Amino acid sequence: MEQLALGRKDLFKDLWIEDKWDWTRKYPVIRISFTQVSYQESGLKKGLINALINIFKSFQLVPNQTENLKELFNQLLNEVHAKHGKIVLLIDEYDKPIIDFLEEKHIETATENQAIMKNFYSCLKDNGHFIHTLLITGISKFPRVSIFSELNHLTDLTLHPNYVNLLGYTQEELEKYFDEHLDFYLTKHNKETKQGLLDKIRLWYNGFSWDGENRVYNPFSILNFFDTNQFANYWFVSGTPTFLLRLMFEKKNYEFENVSFNVNSNNIYDIHKLELIPILFQTGYLTIVEAKDNPFSEMKDYVLNYPNKEVRDSFYDFIINSICFTDGADKKFIERISHGFMGNNLDEVEEINKTVNEAIKQIRQKEYGLKYAKTKKQLIGIGANYSTKKRCFDKWKRIVIIK
Repeated sequence: MEQLALGRKDLFKDLWIEDKWDWTRKYPVIRISFTQVSYQESGLKKGLINALINIFKSFQLVPNQTENLKELFNQLLNEVHAKHGKIVLLIDEYDKPIIDFLEEKHIETATENQAIMKNFYSCLKDNGHFIHTLLITGISKFPRVSIFSELNHLTDLTLHPNYVNLLGYTQEELEKYFDEHLDFYLTKHNKETKQGLLDKIRLWYNGFSWDGENRVYNPFSILNFFDTNQFANYWFVSGTPTFLLRLMFEKKNYEFENVSFNVNSNNIYDIHKLELIPILFQTGYLTIVEAKDNPFSEMKDYVLNYPNKEVRDSFYDFIINSICFTDGADKKFIERISHGFMGNNLDEVEEINKTVNEAIKQIRQKEYGLKYAKTKKQLIGIGANYSTKKRCFDKWKRIVIIK
């Protein structure tokens, strides 16, 4: 978007857009990426002020000496427009200053950042005549009233029917533009047919949908697959927020296949009342597999599921690692948990059907608690047995580890 606005035709030679864009028209670009805004230490307001000052410098403009964020942003828009004409404003990861602080202990910071962002964006309404194009991206959908209450003319593209294939490769595009790569893979794996290969790629990397009908491939995964010629999990980001795991534990919910909910409902995006399914949809773990008419509303109800094998396997790995790989974790227990998830056998996941004596034996063998020996406090160990029949801890026993 930035390079199109700057008229860089050379970068788009032989691409679809080359003969469909007016390259004679150029626009100044203000680009704000919240991954580049430093706010973890100094706070969001100061981080945004510093980011705006750097943008002033890039346009060879001098900012006023002020700590008023809205006033500074207003000055930037006015002076860039006066010098260069209508602006293309690109804001990436707009929601990062909120989702970075969704842990319960940081929720006040998330609320403060929400208010700062609302104030920051409010100046766009009065300066709309300076802006040619505004594009805002992020992974989370917060209620418009919480951040963009003044911008009632924004169009949400997330579920817009005209853009369902915008952010991924379609089946037709995969077969047309990657045909040479498909053939190269087949020369290395001569026992596989082309149709068999396409079916396997579809199983691993296709399935993302925003309407329940059109499905696209993850570009990042496809590019990595053709680079390595290996089926593997490329998409998963190890920095999955811990609040996601906390929500799963709180709600005791690990089954997310064919779940239903109304994506358009605003109340599911309240940061003070986080709901698990909407977050999994927003972060890409779940996608729309079917859209249903709601007899009581004009809004659609959606059925969600994992988009493909890559995401499903990655998500299960995340859960298993989070639950099991702690100090002294038992390898056989981990394997049983893993097989339970992969085989969709959640009874196996929940089994801890043993005796309290076995639990006490494990405490002694693994020497749990010894790292706290230097505290000179009495250390108590508790062995508990979870009964899957009763769905509760039915027996427990305590021992003194250190008197």
